[in-house]
Amino acid sequence: MYLYTNAIFSSSVDAVIPFSDDYSFEYDGVNDSVSIGTTSLGITSAISVSAWVKIPTSNTGGGGANIQMIVCEDTTSSGQRNWGLSWRGTGSNYFSFQIWHTNSTNTSINSTGITPNDGQWHHLLGTYDGTTSTNGMKFYIDGVLNGQKTATSTGINSFSSSEPTIGAKTNGTARILEGNIDEAAVWNSDQNANISTIYGPGVPTDISSLSPLGHWRAENSTWNGSVWSVTDSGSGGNNGTSSGMTLSSRSTDVPT
Repeated sequence: MYLYTNAIFSSSVDAVIPFSDDYSFEYDGVNDSVSIGTTSLGITSAISVSAWVKIPTSNTGGGGANIQMIVCEDTTSSGQRNWGLSWRGTGSNYFSFQIWHTNSTNTSINSTGITPNDGQWHHLLGTYDGTTSTNGMKFYIDGVLNGQKTATSTGINSFSSSEPTIGAKTNGTARILEGNIDEAAVWNSDQNANISTIYGPGVPTDISSLSPLGHWRAENSTWNGSVWSVTDSGSGGNNGTSSGMTLSSRSTDVPT
């Protein structure tokens, strides 16, 4: 007969928290934005920009020829434009992926066959390989290649004064989006081959294995009484701060 007393059992295995997408940020089209750091991410070659966006049917576009920004490094001033995802309203009605090259030219792809302001969630992924190779720039909408182009030049501007901004142009002063943005992410690499992982099953999925330079999630955001502090879930440590937003700007409306 054996008698065991004072037995202690323990485990050093950390619990794995499953990925979940519970929140997005809702932008009012008036003065809401999230500024990421104080300078450009410094991407000068290949780039990929991803975001889920929902634009209400009542939104027909903003100022600046009906353009509203989704994610960008773009002051919209000559010589201070790096890259961006946006949509253009009345008279055009398309999503756009743009990059500006160091020789002052730009290359852009405008979506076709889709109505951005249909009140539905859409996933956007723009990729560029940093070269002038044939069709080295691609634009995916909802996991499907919507358009591709050969860049007019190599490289990308990286003006330091054009810090990344979500929901408005750089500095958050104009071209402000009316709608929701979820899971904004940027890579300093061409993620064209990983569209199936990034788009996932048609809803946001865990993209940490792809090591984005910046990944801004409403789930990883903290309200401090006056602004949202948005922690960068990517590798760059580029945290964001909201402007014009309220506690209720974090919404439970997410892609499903």
